[in-house]
Amino acid sequence: MFDELERIANHVSDSDQECWPFLFLRPSPEARMSSTRLAVIAALYGIAAGLLVNVSLRLTPGHALPSPFVFPTATTLGFFAIFRLTFAASRNRRAARFSRGGRG
Repeated sequence: MFDELERIANHVSDSDQECWPFLFLRPSPEARMSSTRLAVIAALYGIAAGLLVNVSLRLTPGHALPSPFVFPTATTLGFFAIFRLTFAASRNRRAARFSRGGRG
């Protein structure tokens, strides 16, 4: 079962459509996903998503507005955790097979 989940996660993370507009941050299939690279990806997606939530709350009357940093920070941390447990784990598992001379 984990092999199938890994295959699906790698298929998604290898897709140009899913990585757009940050294709330059995607490592090659045989390369490990470092925490630094993952943090940058999570920050780019998380800050954008958090700002979208901030704008949505600002446009909705009657909501108390938290600090403008709350949602961008929380979504970035959330994306990092989710990406670490899914895409990075799958990519790093595949990279380990490549380094042992196996195929992806």
